[in-house]
Amino acid sequence: MRPRPASGRDIGNAAGDRIQYGADIVGGSLGVSLGAVSATGFVDAPTPCGPLAVNAGFCSNSTAYDATRLAPWQLTFSEGPASLTVTGPSLAGAVAVPFPESVTLSGTGVTPTISWHVPSVFAPDGFRVQVFDKGTLRAGTGTADIIYSTALSPTASSFTLPTGIGLAASGSYVINFQVVETRGHVAFTNNNAQILSRSNAYFDFSPLSGTVAHDIALPTIDASGVYNFHVGSVSASSITYIDPLVATGYHYATGAGDPNFKSVLLPNVGDGIYTLSFVDALGAESVTLSHDVQYFFSDAGVGNFTITGIETSAGLDPSNATAFITGLSFENDGAFTGTMTPITTLVDAVPEPETYALLLIGMGLLGGVVKRRQTRPVPG
Repeated sequence: MRPRPASGRDIGNAAGDRIQYGADIVGGSLGVSLGAVSATGFVDAPTPCGPLAVNAGFCSNSTAYDATRLAPWQLTFSEGPASLTVTGPSLAGAVAVPFPESVTLSGTGVTPTISWHVPSVFAPDGFRVQVFDKGTLRAGTGTADIIYSTALSPTASSFTLPTGIGLAASGSYVINFQVVETRGHVAFTNNNAQILSRSNAYFDFSPLSGTVAHDIALPTIDASGVYNFHVGSVSASSITYIDPLVATGYHYATGAGDPNFKSVLLPNVGDGIYTLSFVDALGAESVTLSHDVQYFFSDAGVGNFTITGIETSAGLDPSNATAFITGLSFENDGAFTGTMTPITTLVDAVPEPETYALLLIGMGLLGGVVKRRQTRPVPG
């Protein structure tokens, strides 16, 4: 398995805090468009609905979050000359839902396991795991289709993708992980009409054969393409594995209050020979480092370092969180909240698909606040 942090933009979803609305269309949503008007008079222009592999009636749209637009909206569904306008629910009481922390992806083949923690200050009403197939496009929108969706208990902390989803060994997929707050805090049953607010995190992966001897800590990626880690516990006596155009190198840095890097262990990519640059008590250093050779920094370690020398021919995707799995050890026990920033070289550019609305709404109308994590580079 080769996972990588992804953004909603990677599969056609808008980034940032969003207000989402829509409904399930009996008989299917293909050919239907949806727009809305807020109580304040703001108009969100109609866009085509896009049925999903897991829900042919899915119809949804979204717009940037605005705290002045939480009163019920007027939603208009159109198909040819026919239209229907209905009133959606209020968004009053919606809160910002946190993203998962210490997210790891492990295992090989088509049944990887995702594990996570949720900040103790927030009590979720459930989770949702979805799989996007980047090779299968939705009719009406041309964006990646959702081929699997399931709800999980709010006490769950890991989930293994089941067999039978239809993943191909050579396929390219995105796991979407949602932390969900429901209306009235009812148990979440994968019905969009239940959702009041949620957060969305995305992780690309391609099934791989072979053995992965360690879990990989997955970051989120901000709008500038920087990988931001939230690993709740690192140790001075163990290695923590992390991974993030074409990348030709990476800059690594600890977060405020994190222990310094003690050592680094690099994977075999391209010719497997890299240049490691850093500054320690002796001044600026630059050394040649081979793959799978653990390099120890001197004295108290370092707070940042840079790896260069990855050939463009290696085709290293900077949006791939496990394309360059790096082993790190730390001078002391603590947390790791640092960053890994890809150094990129522009090659054959691929235009990103247009934004499309995210989730669907069960069998009723949905107004939901959706918080999405931007990265450089979910149906039901």
